[in-house]
Amino acid sequence: MNVKLPILKELLKYNKENNLILSMPGNKCGKGFQSDKLGKEFAEKMSSLDITEVDPLDNLHCPEGIIKEAQELLAKTYKAKKAYFLVNGSSSGNLASMFSAFDEGDEVLVERNCHKSIYNGLILRKLKVKYIEPIIDDKNGVFLPPNKENIYKSLGESLNPKGIILTYPNYFGITYDIEDIIIDLKLKGLKIIIDCAHGAHFGTNKRLPKSITSLGDYVVLSAHKTLPALTQGAYLLVNEENSELEFYLKAFMTTSPSYLIMASLDYARCYLDNYGERDYERLIDAAERWKEKINNLKKVRLLGKNDLNEQYEDRIINESELKLKQEYDIDLSRYILILPKGYSGHKLLDYLRTQKIQAEMSFSRGVVLILSPFNSEEDFEIIYEAISKLEMKSIYGQIESKYFSDIPEKKIEPYEVFKLNGEWCEIESCEGYIAKEAIIPYPPGIPLVCQGEIISRNAINVIKDYVINKKNIIGIQNNKVQVIKLK
Repeated sequence: MNVKLPILKELLKYNKENNLILSMPGNKCGKGFQSDKLGKEFAEKMSSLDITEVDPLDNLHCPEGIIKEAQELLAKTYKAKKAYFLVNGSSSGNLASMFSAFDEGDEVLVERNCHKSIYNGLILRKLKVKYIEPIIDDKNGVFLPPNKENIYKSLGESLNPKGIILTYPNYFGITYDIEDIIIDLKLKGLKIIIDCAHGAHFGTNKRLPKSITSLGDYVVLSAHKTLPALTQGAYLLVNEENSELEFYLKAFMTTSPSYLIMASLDYARCYLDNYGERDYERLIDAAERWKEKINNLKKVRLLGKNDLNEQYEDRIINESELKLKQEYDIDLSRYILILPKGYSGHKLLDYLRTQKIQAEMSFSRGVVLILSPFNSEEDFEIIYEAISKLEMKSIYGQIESKYFSDIPEKKIEPYEVFKLNGEWCEIESCEGYIAKEAIIPYPPGIPLVCQGEIISRNAINVIKDYVINKKNIIGIQNNKVQVIKLK
């Protein structure tokens, strides 16, 4: 009998490798459900708990019983007016928020390094977009959240903005002073959507970055990224009254929601309430202790808050600069490993896999590891030993990619591009044409050119660099770019 099960076989094979999971999901392949008796029972009986809407299990699309109670408990945990379970991931929450907050033709401010679902929402909702310039930290090779200057610059250049979509934290776990900005923008009448995908655990412990879940009109949390929840499990927190929201939530979510995901979301909230403060204190203590040991190896440098803010320490700041000073913070429950210039983060990620360590992602100068309260002292020792044994010459050879922060000229809106016919053009010959598809290097996942923007010579040079060095860049096929040539 020729049984073909490619996905299942590869999944089982990967499981047998017994890797140290320092990537998503936050439940760390089931370890996160071992905190108490109910969690253990949930993990043990998971396959037999897969059920649909039957009495007395309530209905996610019309909650009146246990789901209603669980969502009310969730709102209390995050100090939000209302809270909803999402079983289609944060993407469904981002889309429901955008459709609820804005009408077709509204102008919105959007961070350049937002999630793909936000770009999809711009097209689906037919929104006009004004992008906020990204900030590049050349010294550390990472991208930073936008500063006040860039946010207000984009605001000043907008014609009639109705809202803003922010990301907090970014994918490196880096945050910034945002409370005053949000309050001010709300006073100006803007709707606030915050994609907090990587910050569902924030505020649990005073050593973690601040939680801002009570400030945004709509706040989306990917519980499955950092909490003991199953993949696709997320939360939507709402702090405004909007009669249309629940329609859009139902429209963007399956009518057959997984009770496994919902139960895990309930468990993740309960975990934060009962164990979060204590467990994150223990985790951060261990992470900081081992950070010092790893840094002393002089091979990689684990990024810290001081590394991000030292740009202000070596010069005198005048009064106007002081008002724009950006104080960055960093999530101490993750490691950002930074290599010296000339060394490859992508090669480091491959090396860690040989040591049975699964990292979250690599970028040109380093690797991101997502830690959790479910990591033991032995896990940190494994990380330390892997770095200790690392032969630096084996990961040498990274050509620094030149990235520019200036946003290209937008000629037409993304939703207008969607309906236009494009043609494929050689990379070298596409200067001056309009991009039909976004051109996005991965990592970091920030578009060089978005749909509807003019392709510049600077962008072409970066694209060629990625292609030559065989790095992943979305929007390129066979050295060609899909463009629109307006008459």
